[in-house]
Amino acid sequence: MNNLIESLGTSVYFVLISSENGAVIKSYINEEEFNKASISLNISQLYELAEETAESIGLHSPDFNIIHSENYYILSIKILENIIILLTVDQ
Repeated sequence: MNNLIESLGTSVYFVLISSENGAVIKSYINEEEFNKASISLNISQLYELAEETAESIGLHSPDFNIIHSENYYILSIKILENIIILLTVDQ
């Protein structure tokens, strides 16, 4: 996680590593205004919904999600049973 933060610099607002059920395992937050527990829980629920949707149409569960809003990205990647969540600026 430290290498990722160093590589992306000030464009990273937060990085969270959470369990599938939304518990925060490790985190880096650039600004204190973010509620890491809420973000982690909401993203884990997003994964659950994406998995249910994919299953219902016969697809494999997604490995990652990207949310883009104007000039920001929220990238979440599921690795093993952990979810890594990153908020960064779209450059």
